[in-house]
Amino acid sequence: MQKILFIICICLNLASLHAFAEAKKIVKWVDSKGVTHYGDKLPTQENGRSNTEMNNHGVVIKKNIVLDQQAAVLDHQKEQEKLDQARRDKILLASYTNAQEIDLARDRNLETDQAALQTLTQQKQINTNRISRNNITAQQLKKANKPLPADLINDLKEAKLESENIDKQIKQRNANIVNTRKHYAEEKDRFIALKQNNLNALEPSSSSKAAFAMSVNATQ
Repeated sequence: MQKILFIICICLNLASLHAFAEAKKIVKWVDSKGVTHYGDKLPTQENGRSNTEMNNHGVVIKKNIVLDQQAAVLDHQKEQEKLDQARRDKILLASYTNAQEIDLARDRNLETDQAALQTLTQQKQINTNRISRNNITAQQLKKANKPLPADLINDLKEAKLESENIDKQIKQRNANIVNTRKHYAEEKDRFIALKQNNLNALEPSSSSKAAFAMSVNATQ
């Protein structure tokens, strides 16, 4: 009996330890110097700092973000977006010398999809004619109370599947064309705006012009 009680106590202790381990929380935070720390709770001096709560397996349970730090994160994201845009602008200006070159690049990129679309349209017409002929044959056989041959039934099924496949490809090619036109239209608008900004930056301001005029008048 004592042995059984001893085993039960051990099991209960193990279960308690397991529950404690599962319930144990790990807190992760970054201090003012940018150093990452881990602990079971935030130190008193770090109260009010954003932190992440994880279980003992390292899985994030909750994120506690302080508003001030959240604003800082958003500011950082905006700054990163500006840097990314500046890099894209630099590449854009280096890729073209005028807006007409962007139109030419657009047309070159459209050629593949347009050629494929033309081929698919022809295939669709051929397949439509094939379906029409098979349907006429099937109707004639039905009127004559004759069974449809197996090869005709299979051909009708294959033609239907091919028609669906062609329609999907046509839809995809049309979507590609729309996206390509949109992409190059945005590139062209951005290129023109950047060029205009560069021209405006090179032109003297009205105050500079006025100062120059005054200096000329003073020397006369």
